[in-house]
Amino acid sequence: MIVAISRFRPPEEQLEPLVARLQSRSRLVDRHEGFLGLEVLRSFERQPEFLLITRWRDREALKAYLQSEDFQAAKASGGVQEDATFTMYELVAH
Repeated sequence: MIVAISRFRPPEEQLEPLVARLQSRSRLVDRHEGFLGLEVLRSFERQPEFLLITRWRDREALKAYLQSEDFQAAKASGGVQEDATFTMYELVAH
């Protein structure tokens, strides 16, 4: 299993609109082959950090999504933060 994590700190004025957008997301990613789930976490800090965590069957499934029109649409609509750090992990123990 592959876990992909995007980490970002939006400006304060974007916090509530961002949360609303994430909660009403289009769910286009859900239909992609190999997609296993998504969670969005927000820290309790004064300027909260967000973690967008997706789980994938394998690297090929994640790569296919990142090259898809659905990902490009999410990116264009502001569903993907431009300043986010992005890291992929392989699950080695459960």
